[in-house]
Amino acid sequence: MGKNNDGGQGQRQGNQGEEGSNEQNPGGTIVLGVYIHCQGCADTVKGSLIGFDGVESIQVDEKNHRAIVKGKKADPIKVTERLRKKSGKHVELISPIPKPKKQENKEPKKEEKKVIEVILKIYMHCESCAKEVKQCIHKLEGVQTVDAEMKTHTVRVKGT
Repeated sequence: MGKNNDGGQGQRQGNQGEEGSNEQNPGGTIVLGVYIHCQGCADTVKGSLIGFDGVESIQVDEKNHRAIVKGKKADPIKVTERLRKKSGKHVELISPIPKPKKQENKEPKKEEKKVIEVILKIYMHCESCAKEVKQCIHKLEGVQTVDAEMKTHTVRVKGT
């Protein structure tokens, strides 16, 4: 009798674990957008996900460029990352829609970009060379000031 009670509790705990994973994947189906143009691509997608935790079956729709992964315990984000790493393809999670991580994205935006000063040693034999170097560096993104000194063959660049 003691064994039956423990087994019943074990089943309840297992069901609770499934319910917890169902919050991430409520329907047990994950739809991924992947560029699939031939049977070789389809085989690569299937091979990348076969045997992965929680994945029960994989269907590939070549016409609509979709991979449908079924598995109640499968984590959509982990499945997406696994397919990206194994296949080397761009993979987009279509369903279920992941919860946005706005808090993490806001923090880096609040950080102000620090102004950095770099001194480059570049040989310049005439004013024309110095002018050309300054013009080229000014075109780069984030550059604020460029000062070229021909005597010391240095260029001082400030920017973010």
